[in-house]
Amino acid sequence: AFVETMNVNEEKELKIEKMGSEYEETINMKEEKELKVEKMESEFEETINMKQEKELKVDKVVSAFVETMNMNEEKELKIEKMGSEYEETINMKEEKELKVEKMESEFEETINMKQEKELKIEKMGSEYEETINMKEE
Repeated sequence: AFVETMNVNEEKELKIEKMGSEYEETINMKEEKELKVEKMESEFEETINMKQEKELKVDKVVSAFVETMNMNEEKELKIEKMGSEYEETINMKEEKELKVEKMESEFEETINMKQEKELKIEKMGSEYEETINMKEE
């Protein structure tokens, strides 16, 4: 009976040792899983950070593009304004040229009228001289 009890005790101890080693294996597996989960969480955070960095880069590129478009629109508006100012200047120049031409033609008319008056005066003078000469005769 003693030997049988010893054998039963040894079997129980072996079962207890086996359960202990299985418990340690389970704990080790649990720790490995926790490490894997932590690693996955860390990789997930890295992925989110990379995505946010990419979004920031895209936002920066879009912002630079919009800024460039706005600058181009401003330049086009300045060019259009300069073009219309140039046209205004040309129109003003043409108006001045027309005024000058009109003044020149009026000046020529005045000169012609003056010459006609001088001719009339000369004619009147010669007619006056003829009248005096006829009177003296």
